[in-house]
Amino acid sequence: MTATRRSLLLTAIVAAAHLTTFTSHALSSNTAATTNNKSCTSSPLITPEDIQKISRGGVAIIPNWLPPHLITSMHDDARQLFTSGQFRPDGLTNTAIKEQGFTQKADRQTFRGGAGWDDSEIGDVETRREFADRMRELRVQLATALDRPSLAEEGRLKHEMTYNWYEPGAKLGRHLDEHHEETKGPSGWTTPTRRSVTWLVYLNEGWTKEEGGALRCMPRSNDSIEKNTVQVGCHEGNLQVGWVNDGVDPVFLDVFRESGGAALYQVKKTNDGNNSAGEEREILSVMDFEVPPQPIDFSKFMKEEVRDSFAQISTSRLDPRFASASANSNNGAISRHDFDCSDEPTILDVTPVAGTLVLFDSVSLPHLVREVTGKRQRIAATGWFHEDSQFSLEMS
Repeated sequence: MTATRRSLLLTAIVAAAHLTTFTSHALSSNTAATTNNKSCTSSPLITPEDIQKISRGGVAIIPNWLPPHLITSMHDDARQLFTSGQFRPDGLTNTAIKEQGFTQKADRQTFRGGAGWDDSEIGDVETRREFADRMRELRVQLATALDRPSLAEEGRLKHEMTYNWYEPGAKLGRHLDEHHEETKGPSGWTTPTRRSVTWLVYLNEGWTKEEGGALRCMPRSNDSIEKNTVQVGCHEGNLQVGWVNDGVDPVFLDVFRESGGAALYQVKKTNDGNNSAGEEREILSVMDFEVPPQPIDFSKFMKEEVRDSFAQISTSRLDPRFASASANSNNGAISRHDFDCSDEPTILDVTPVAGTLVLFDSVSLPHLVREVTGKRQRIAATGWFHEDSQFSLEMS
């Protein structure tokens, strides 16, 4: 997308953000007046160790995070909503079923609510409001601990919250939850916020590995994660598109260059000699460039000395539904391999046991859901905490 088009879209996005702020604050005030405070707590809902995992591109897994009464009531609520026909097949790119061949038996189904997760008049609204309050408190804590302040804001930010339902035999192919706006083609630069932190809370009591349905994550090696010193996902509004130095250092894409073009860079820590830490950008691309349409190979823009160590996050192989030239062509189809990926250098399987909370950065971690091989449904609450996009940061 050209700099001119980005500028034209900016005015419309800002106007929409102001309207959303007014509407959402009214809804938030109404919800707060009727909130059930059973699960609210002043104590931290996440440890510093788990915060560090998210910041470095790892996976935070917290067993027994959800109180037992909410596990039971949310599980019952999801079943009631499913029985009443409130779930819909939900593919990776959220397009029509007929376009991508999704089926209720083979794919994820999702409940998003009407006006919102806790504003809908169907099902157990009080239970969903209690859960929403707990997640709101977690989100505020993450905003401070991750230094992502706009995570805490209400109003114009659309923090997504859903129920997911997998029938026996259902699965979800490898994908990323968020991408740099400049790589999205015509759908890029159309909203003022983006997915920042992905979360999942499982609701199946007594679930075993033999029943399948594991969340399979593909992080870098533990050694690379431990050596990382720069927060993954985003830097000064510029989203990450890859790694250098064996997955240690994130590579960011800046499309707001004075030249009107784009540049790839990494962040280097500095010290001024007075024990005052700082940072600076090291440009990794040969020259500023125009980001091409999908499929995109950023390595061809890299300097020769770093090209071999560069690993792109979203490619036609690693993120096929998004990164192929056409998601509805054979090139965009998810192969059998993309539902397994057992040959990846590092894999981490999370069994969906009731009460477990899983958190990770939405931009940097590829993941999938393995096939449900048991005889019962896999049920979870899942969603994304949003923060400001590049446009919003440019205006501040």
